[in-house]
This record gives sequence, structure tokens and C-alpha cells, in this order.
Amino acid sequence: MGDALLNLTRQLCEFICALSPEQLGEANRTDLRYKTLDWLGCVIAAQNGDAAKRIKGYTLACGGRAQATAFGLPEKTSVGAAAFCNGILSHALEYDDTNKIAITHPGAPVVSAAWAEAEALDVSFGRYALGVAAGYEAMIRMGGAVNPDHYVYWHTTGTCGTFAAAAACAKIMNLPPEQTETAMGIAATTASGLVCVFGTEAKLVTVGNAARNGAAAAELAGNWRFTAPEDAFAAERGFAHAARSKDDLSFMAPKAGDPLMMEDAYYKIHASCGHTHCALDALEQLMRENDFRAEDVEHIDAEVYKTAWELCSAYNVSTNLKAKFSLPYCIAVMLLHGRVTLSEFTEECLNSSEAAELAKRITVREEPAFTAVYPANRPEKVTVTLRDGRRLEKTVNLPEGRPPHSVIENKFMSLAEMTLSANQAAAVMENVLGAKDETRIRDLTDPIRTMLGRL
Repeated sequence: MGDALLNLTRQLCEFICALSPEQLGEANRTDLRYKTLDWLGCVIAAQNGDAAKRIKGYTLACGGRAQATAFGLPEKTSVGAAAFCNGILSHALEYDDTNKIAITHPGAPVVSAAWAEAEALDVSFGRYALGVAAGYEAMIRMGGAVNPDHYVYWHTTGTCGTFAAAAACAKIMNLPPEQTETAMGIAATTASGLVCVFGTEAKLVTVGNAARNGAAAAELAGNWRFTAPEDAFAAERGFAHAARSKDDLSFMAPKAGDPLMMEDAYYKIHASCGHTHCALDALEQLMRENDFRAEDVEHIDAEVYKTAWELCSAYNVSTNLKAKFSLPYCIAVMLLHGRVTLSEFTEECLNSSEAAELAKRITVREEPAFTAVYPANRPEKVTVTLRDGRRLEKTVNLPEGRPPHSVIENKFMSLAEMTLSANQAAAVMENVLGAKDETRIRDLTDPIRTMLGRL
């Protein structure tokens, strides 16, 4: 690596440490409330799932100093345990936010770590929000620097999420650039997560680990004065060179006038893997414009980029996690129900012979031209052949990920009401969206912990 790219990690850390409320601006500060609400909706909705019950049991068994809330447990636990548990819960439904360039879910590791650290330190919502913004900046810039090559083998949410969680916690702790860089260096040696675990609960563990290990890295650097090498992400023998194949890492260093990376994250509208979303958007639009139903369909062809084909072309839907990575299944339930929500991944739906038979009439293949423009774009083309002879086509380049606030609010209510009463869910939403910069994170957390305080 040449001198021009020397210590990109420090450049990123200096930018993060200088982040201010004024730099965020009112629109981003509002969006951080909605990002928090979306994260909480996923955490609350996941409470009664089998994996959630087991991870809460594991967290309870581990014990720990009463510092932060693992949602669903009646008593506080350590920062690390809370970050780990909430990281898993927030990703368990595959409904958390994502980013196209970094090919990652930023909210799950970043918010999980930031919330735990902010609660433990009893800081304000404004300081927490700066930490989350810093985490998104690190996550998307580091992920964007190493991808798409990194994602061939590595789950970016687990790997770059560790650095991002460290950045978020370092910002909340008010660490200076040199200590923030040290936190990044400690994070570098704990960052991991493999693509081969997709479709299993091990994928959730990579996210929980990212939140926990990132928080630990910041605390080791700030509170315990651990040391680490400079530029551990971008140096010649650093993380990026071990876990990707491209040489230009300059994307990770912010430049004057660059927008904040959090503005490029998008909310999930469909409860499935993000690599299915453009095809689902395309099909949804065709159904709305042409008024046809599942029984009218002879065959559907879905043309997608290589990563989507590799990860989402299987017909195996033996578990809801595998179903969320099956484009044939997701297309089938969109045809049958006009939506892809959590309701489409119940055991009853997975065992539906109607969905299974319909999926057999759906073909997924790679389109090299789409692969060539990935990940900046994620084009997917759906061609529907109807029994009456009509042939309908639609291509969508990017998911519908920046919806009106009302859509995010409705999503939260639908998720939260899976566990809470409508009044309780509405109260949580009002508190989060109405939070002032000076509102304490503990004042937001305590009522939710009381509502959810059970295994």
C-alpha cells in the first residue's frame, strides 16, 4: 500500500471524533430517532421466537454487573452481555436496516452497542445519537472500502460491524482520535463472521459478537489503556488486506463535503434478505399495475446479480431463516398474499403446499450485466408470463428503502404489537420519537424493560 493511503483508520477516527450535532443537522437527528425506533421494533418483535428465548436464557446464565438492559430480562446485565443479546434479537427477524455499498446491516451491531454503552454511562439521547452516527459512518465506509470482494466469504455485518460498534462506543465515551484508533485496532483482531453460516442461527451470533466485541474494544482502549497497532484496518498486514482482494481502500476516509453515510442506509420494507427486495418491489409494482393474481401466473423468471443468485436462488424453506433467503419462496408468497411480512414466515406458511407448488414455477438466474453494476446498484428483473398469454416485465435497480415516516411508524407498531399491547407499543414510539437531546437513555429504557421483563 502506498504512502497516499497511509493511516486511513486515523483519518476516519478524526472525522468521527469531530462529529457534532450541528454537522448532523435536523433531518439526520430526526432520522436517528426513526433508526432507533426501527431497531427497537425488531428487538421487541423477536422476543417470543425460539432462538430469542434461548439467547435470553444464555445471557441470564452468564450473569454480569448490572449496567445495561438486555431486552426481555427483568434485571440489567453487563454492557457486553446486553450488546450481544440485543444484537442477536435485532437481527433475528432479518427485518433490520441495511446498506447497499457496504452490503451490511448497520443498525443491529451499532445501535445494540451504542444503546448498552449509553445506558451504562447514563448519557443523553443527543450523545447516544452522535455515537450511532459515528458507528454508521465507520460501518458503511469500512464495508464500502472492502466490498464487494469481502462479501464473497465474510459477513460484513459481523466483521465491519465490530469496528462500527467500537466507533459508536468510543464516541459516546468521548475518546480522542488516538484512543478511538486504538479501539479500532483492538476490534480488528476480534472481527469475524462467515457467509457460509447464512440460513442458520450462527448468522445471528456474528451480529451479537460484533456489538459485544466492539463495545469491549472501546472500553479496553478508553478505560483500561490497552494498546493496539496503528491503522489496523488498512495497514499492509491489517484486517482489510487479510479479508478482501482489492487495493483501493480510500473510500473509508471521509472527504470535505461528503454527506454522512447514515443517509445511505435504508429501511427494510420486506421481511426477507435484502438481496430479494428489488425483485419483490418489481413484482409488487407489476401486480398493482396489471391486476393479476397467483392463479393467473404461468411462470416467472427473475434475473438477478451474482450475489443474489448465489445466496437466494435455493428452494429449501425448511426453516424461516432459509425461507427468507429463498427468492422463489418470497416471490410465491408475494403473489399469494400481496406482501412479504413476518406473517409469511410462520410454520403454517412454510408448510403451505400452495406456496411450494407456486415456487416451482419460478426460475432465478444470474444476469451478468446486473452483476457488473453491483453493489452500487442492485438491479433485479422480474418477467411474469400469464396464462392469458401476456408477458409483463419490470426492473428495479434499488430497493424502496427511504419510505415516509408513517411507513416506519406502522412497521414499528405491527412489530411491537406482536409482544406488547397497542397502548404499550404506542407509548414506546411516542417516547422514542419525542426524545429530546437531553433525554436520558435510561429514561427511555426503564419502561421498556418493565414491559418486557421476562424470559
